[in-house]
Parts: sequence; C-alpha cells; structure tokens
Amino acid sequence: MKQMQFEERELGAALLSAVLLAVATPNALAHHAINGNFDLQQDVFLADAVLTEFKFVNPHVYVYLDVTDDEGQVTNWRCEMAAASRLGRRGWTAESLLPGQIMSIDGSPAWREEHVCHVGTIILEDGTELSEYDGRPTAEEVSGGLVSEDAARSRPARLPNGRPNLRGPWVSTQASLNMPVVEPTPEGARLAEGRVRHFDSPALRCETINIVYDWAFERESNDIYQEEDRVILQYGYVDLVRTIHLDQSEHPEDIEPSVTGHSIGWWEDDTLVVDTIAFMPGVLSHLDWPRFRVHSDRWHVVERFRVSDDGRTLTRTYTFEDPLYMEGAYTGQDTHSLTGEPYVPYGCEDLGGTNNQRPEGE
Repeated sequence: MKQMQFEERELGAALLSAVLLAVATPNALAHHAINGNFDLQQDVFLADAVLTEFKFVNPHVYVYLDVTDDEGQVTNWRCEMAAASRLGRRGWTAESLLPGQIMSIDGSPAWREEHVCHVGTIILEDGTELSEYDGRPTAEEVSGGLVSEDAARSRPARLPNGRPNLRGPWVSTQASLNMPVVEPTPEGARLAEGRVRHFDSPALRCETINIVYDWAFERESNDIYQEEDRVILQYGYVDLVRTIHLDQSEHPEDIEPSVTGHSIGWWEDDTLVVDTIAFMPGVLSHLDWPRFRVHSDRWHVVERFRVSDDGRTLTRTYTFEDPLYMEGAYTGQDTHSLTGEPYVPYGCEDLGGTNNQRPEGE
C-alpha cells in the first residue's frame, strides 16, 4: 500500500509539473506585484527542507518548512506563492504538497522578514520541478468549463415574470481584464501619491476593492440571484455580495456609505440598469502600474447587464465618474460566459506577516 501511495503521488507530481511547465513565464505585471516585498535580484536556496504545512489559500499560498543547516540547527521558513485560485487553474490542489515531504526551494528573499521567501521553483526529492507562475488566469484557461450551446438552450431564457434569466454561474472571458485608465484631478493624484499595490491593495487584507474591478478581475465564477424586488450579485473574487433594489426608484437620503455602495435597478427592455452611489472612499485600480487610482465618496457608477439571445454571454457595460478625484467620465465593458464551474467561496486568509505590511513611517 505504501508503494502504491508513493507511485500515485509521483504520477500526480509529474502531471502537475507538465501542466506548470507548459505555461508561459511570469509577465512583467506579476513581477511588479511582488518585487516590493521580495528582492527578485537575489536568490535563496533552501536545500532538503521538510514541509511542515501547505496553506492552499488566497490571496497567497504558503509553504512552511523546516530547514536544517550544516551544524544541525533547524530554522522555520515561510515561503509565498501565487493565489490558490490562480494555481488551481494550473493543476494545483490542496493535496499537491503534503507535510513530511522533502523538497528544495529556489526563490527570492523577503525584504522585511528573515526566513521568508517567494517561491520560484520547488524541487521534489525525485527531481520533479514545480514552477510557480503568478500571472492572472487567461480566457483560454477558463474556456474548458464553459457551457455548450445545447446545455444553454436547455435552461429557461426567461423567468416566470417574463424578465431575462441572468442566473449564472458566469466567468470572465474577454482578453483584457483591465479597467479604463483614469486621469485624476490634482486632489485624486495627491491622495494616491505613494500608494503601491504590494502594501495598499485591499485584497491583501482579504477586503473588496470595488464593484467594477472585482467583477472580472481574477476570472472567478460569479452568480446572480433574481427575486421580484431585488437582484443579488455574488462575486467570486473576495466573496463580495451586492443587493440591487428593484423596488426603489430613488436612493434613500440617509444611506450609510459602504464599499459596495447603494444600488437601485430597473429594466429597460431586456437590459438591467443599475445605479450605485454612497461609496466609502477607496481604491479604484492598481493595475495601471506604477500609478495607483482612488475614488471618493462621490463616485457614481451606472452598469447595464444584458444576456445574449443564445443565453451564453452576459455583457456588462459601465460608466463611472467622480467629480472630486477623476477628470471626466469613463466607460468600459466586460463579457462573461456561462460556465459549468459554480461559484465557490474565495477562501481568503491573510498570512503575509510583516513583510507584506508598510513599515511605520513610510
């Protein structure tokens, strides 16, 4: 039995290695996301380390290791990888690495903590190399789970009340996931000055970024639930939940500001129009590297959701403006495809330690 378990694990490692080596090397944006926390110009090699724990979580996976030096002293290391959701698209699971395994790590040292690294390559005892890949999932990587034409036709196009069926799950399939590049006002530029993704992205703290950005950002499966008086949007990224009130023609005057704001909606033919205000000040985008963009409590977002005639594509167009922090109005569009991969909780757990936190005084 032990021999069979070893062979199955060896085969799994080989298949995983094949999947990982087939993808491209990390892109420049991926490096920008981590080089503020790790010195990518330096190498650290942990030889024959013993895995003590494998935390397959978002926003980063971590391997915990016991490393023995030449004098027999054991040091505990923590090494960071990409998000579990990203690695899962490339063949990884929570059982890809098991406590007790012996492995070597080729990586880069942390800037602000000792005995912390970013994984470049994991080398197993049998020589198998598992390469960490930090790029965001591509449209091609999510295409395997899309619903066929026949399956889409088998579900009702409309609800009993005659409204279009928006129910998912939906996954982002457009090529680019970027938002429009925003020109800030002087005040918007001042407030964004000095902010950087590796310290200031809310996602590092397992928090929502905003309703526009998160809908498509990581190609997670989103879902939509429709009731007579409301529509609920369940985001796959960081588990954001929005309620769109269909029974309100105007926003209440005494709204408590929040990250998601207050949304009212109505139908224009077969298009769901959503108007959202009452946001807390927050982050707009950090992908226009190295510039950071923020929004104020005056941010105003209008979205339009429409399902294609064949029921397989959900298109969202959006327009937003912020008279305090943005020059003018901006419009964007994203497309989602009906997928057989259901929404699953994001499973976010911030384990980054002080290395991923802004030092006092900076």
